[in-house]
Amino acid sequence: MIAAAPNGARKTKADHARLPILPSELAQTAEECLAAGCCMIHLHVRDENDKHSLEPKNYRVAIEEIRNKVGNDLIIQITTEAVGIYQPERQIEIVKEIRPEAASIALREFCPNSGYERQASEFFAWMFRERVAPQYILYDLDDIRRFEEFCQRGMIPGENYSVLLVLGRYTVNQESNPDDLVPLIKDLPKNCNWWLCAFGKNETKCMESVIKNQGHCRVGFENNHFLPDGEVAASNVDSIAIVNELAEKHARPLADAKLARELMSFP
Repeated sequence: MIAAAPNGARKTKADHARLPILPSELAQTAEECLAAGCCMIHLHVRDENDKHSLEPKNYRVAIEEIRNKVGNDLIIQITTEAVGIYQPERQIEIVKEIRPEAASIALREFCPNSGYERQASEFFAWMFRERVAPQYILYDLDDIRRFEEFCQRGMIPGENYSVLLVLGRYTVNQESNPDDLVPLIKDLPKNCNWWLCAFGKNETKCMESVIKNQGHCRVGFENNHFLPDGEVAASNVDSIAIVNELAEKHARPLADAKLARELMSFP
């Protein structure tokens, strides 16, 4: 499975002229990435000042534009990333207002300490009941162990889970190291389908390691807009095409959105 993460919360057109910001740009990018082989778009939207937003009014416009372009042939996964703006209570309210098909959930944001456990558990149960598919974002071994503990305690419902591992941090000149992947996947619960996003010019090396280890790839300008040779990518499609080639090289056939929903155990 390949997901496109075409813009993120922080970058602007000063970083890359073809970074999609407007709903129409996101829809065009979604169509192009679908044609290149991805099955999901990880969606960030902006406000009227091009600043990070989780507000339902901004999401609804973008989701409608994307659906008009690609129908149900792409999974639309909204982000709930706080970026220092949103608190867990508001993040929860926003997901409930939008009721998206899928949402990414950073465990450490929704449950920063034990005082948030009940609220987080009730929200995860709500997502399960309301058929909103979560993907839990885990940054390190501590996150993985905490996630496993929450599953064992029944705080996270279901029998199969989707997780996104983040190899590195959102910092200036971040370069992920593919060697850091092995300890993470070694500790993952067996009943997970796992994805990876990575930063910088080593993204392709990281994605090849993912493919070899039976994981799934999230690529795009949110994390990296360079090609393996250090040149700037022309568009998000370049990232998808590289992973497509790697998948073919290692005999990993690509999943379309229909199969991806099954593999990710959408409720």
